[in-house]
Amino acid sequence: MEIASLLAAWKAEFDTFLEDYINRAMAGPGLSQACAYSLKAGGKRLRPVLAMMAAEAAGGRRRATLDAGLAIEMIHTFSLIHDDLPAIDDDDTRRGVPTCHRAFGEATAILAGDALIFQAFSVICTSAYPLEVKIDLCSAMAEACGADGLVKGEYEDVAAEGANPGIESIEGIYERKTAALFGLSMYAGSRVATDERDVVACLRRYGKHLGMAFQAMDDILDATSDAETLGKASRKDASKGKATLVRVMGVDASRAWAERQTALAVEALDGLGKTRTEALRELARWQLERVR
Repeated sequence: MEIASLLAAWKAEFDTFLEDYINRAMAGPGLSQACAYSLKAGGKRLRPVLAMMAAEAAGGRRRATLDAGLAIEMIHTFSLIHDDLPAIDDDDTRRGVPTCHRAFGEATAILAGDALIFQAFSVICTSAYPLEVKIDLCSAMAEACGADGLVKGEYEDVAAEGANPGIESIEGIYERKTAALFGLSMYAGSRVATDERDVVACLRRYGKHLGMAFQAMDDILDATSDAETLGKASRKDASKGKATLVRVMGVDASRAWAERQTALAVEALDGLGKTRTEALRELARWQLERVR
């Protein structure tokens, strides 16, 4: 299957699962409505799809990853809700619709983001996964998203505004903000499928480098695209003095950096054989077309 068609089909599969969950668990007004609003706002669903792809590459079934993918999408959505707040990025739209704080108010948006963090852990704990898998997934989520992971990356991103960070500092922000969740997605999907540490480690490393490339490309698009294409305001990184590779290196060098990260992602799969990882290899190459 062509990679774009595969992504669309597996995204639709996840969206059906998400819709069913929302109808069961988030049908009420108020806070539940705000959580559901942001979860349903669309997007590529790349993180849950990555979990599916990791499971198949590890010899498992993609549908077994739906609970893990939902938990990670909740974490991702929390980060977007809080990212958009006036105190951080102050965005009015996300994916072409009003951001959560514009639709429900700032206080509700903060609490909706908070609620999604804990709901993510609840999804894992109430799933049908074996106990040891639940423990591993919860531990990995806490590590990737907590004070030394995603949240720290967000803090460093805010702290670096208007400063003059070096490339290593920017790479650290990319690794904690975006690559951590990509790596977590690959870890979760592969861990649901197998307990072979070498396999899980290879796939998680792929996710890390894919996420690094993805963030660089997002920053390139912010500098070169328009709001209609992005579904949110463009050129905000430059206006806020954000710490991005584009700001330090320029667009062309940032594109070359993303290409190197993509090569590292593909290289991480070499120990697993080309047949079972071909979709992941194709995804890495296809992703680069966003900025070419």
